[in-house]
Amino acid sequence: MPVPQHIDSQAAGRQLLVGHRELRAQLSALRAALDEEGGLEAAGSGTGIVDGASLVQQLRARCLEYCLGLHHHHTMEDGAFPVFEQRYPEIAPVIERLREEHRQVAAGLDRLTKLLDSDDGQDLTWLRAELERTVAGIEEHFVYEETYLLPALGVTPPGSTS
Repeated sequence: MPVPQHIDSQAAGRQLLVGHRELRAQLSALRAALDEEGGLEAAGSGTGIVDGASLVQQLRARCLEYCLGLHHHHTMEDGAFPVFEQRYPEIAPVIERLREEHRQVAAGLDRLTKLLDSDDGQDLTWLRAELERTVAGIEEHFVYEETYLLPALGVTPPGSTS
């Protein structure tokens, strides 16, 4: 597939931040669902979680939605990376690391999905541990991407004083 050369770097960087903000909110809702005693009330409206379904069933549905969203987000980034490598050759090592992290994040989400598919919902300890491990990996990826990719695209990273 030909790589589009008309990518606006700053717009792509701003969109990356919007995507990260939305994906972080979804992860927060998943974590809140596990924290809330007896169900998913803490997840709030618009989370895709259905009343009356078991916690694990609801988390399966929510995880599937999240996985699809993150896959789309990473597919868009992966499509832009060749353009960024041409424009900003100095960040080629950053982009290579991001590609590898995309593969690692996808593998982590696959593990979580398989665990959800095999669980009967009786013991949520394992689910909490796997979710925390997965969330930590995703957050580490987002922070690295924001710290090292955004400045090259002309976008100020969150929390930066410049």
